[in-house]
Amino acid sequence: MYLVAVLSEDPALCEALGSFRDPEGRYLLHPVPNRNTNDVMASLTVLDFAGALIFGERLQHDVVPSTQRHSLEAQSIGAADTVTVTPGGLIAEYNLGRAVGALLRSVGWDGREAKAVLVGGGPSSKGTARELASLGVARLTVLAENRPAAEEVTSKLAASTEVISRAALDPLGVRFLEEADLVIRTDPSLELPARVLGPHLTLIDMAPTEVSPLRQHALSVGSLSFNLRDVQAHLIALGLSHILGGSILAGAFLNQLHEA
Repeated sequence: MYLVAVLSEDPALCEALGSFRDPEGRYLLHPVPNRNTNDVMASLTVLDFAGALIFGERLQHDVVPSTQRHSLEAQSIGAADTVTVTPGGLIAEYNLGRAVGALLRSVGWDGREAKAVLVGGGPSSKGTARELASLGVARLTVLAENRPAAEEVTSKLAASTEVISRAALDPLGVRFLEEADLVIRTDPSLELPARVLGPHLTLIDMAPTEVSPLRQHALSVGSLSFNLRDVQAHLIALGLSHILGGSILAGAFLNQLHEA
């Protein structure tokens, strides 16, 4: 059985993953104390861990200098949510964008010719923007705290995707939200007007609560909606697949996290 460390500042997430048992007995998830991340990374090999799953942008940023090799995504974004122990050192990867893509594919969402809006900046939005571009969205709008933060998210995206970067308070932002097929909010401090929600829309809200006021309203008007736990379940499955070298499905984690 492989040991996989879990680093998170979310007590409920740590409890849920610490109590999870793989039905096939392949791995054990072990939450570790939130101490110096460099010490945690250095101890992985010594204590015979196969790798680590890291949650929260602060911790994801802090682990990168303590790893020896980085995927292109982790190097570009400057954050890592998955670390794999290898004979050649620790390999850092950033899989959040792919987790969002896996969630969308699991419900049959087709990105071709779609119009998507990302609400928020930082690593989460940057990784998600790259995944949405790879899924073939026709237009991607990023609404961040300010325009430079939005432009940082949309740098180096595929030329086939029309990219729009705006401050969240830009009056034009409402029009892009109204025209969107998909809205993903990575920054819960940024509000969305209720009138942009409806049965035509798919919403992913990464607010830390199970049902945020935004998602509650989305559900009431018939939007297909998901929360942070849904994304995390797919992130865990992807991370474990990288660490263990086999296919891990998200279904069991969806049940575990939503029951937490």
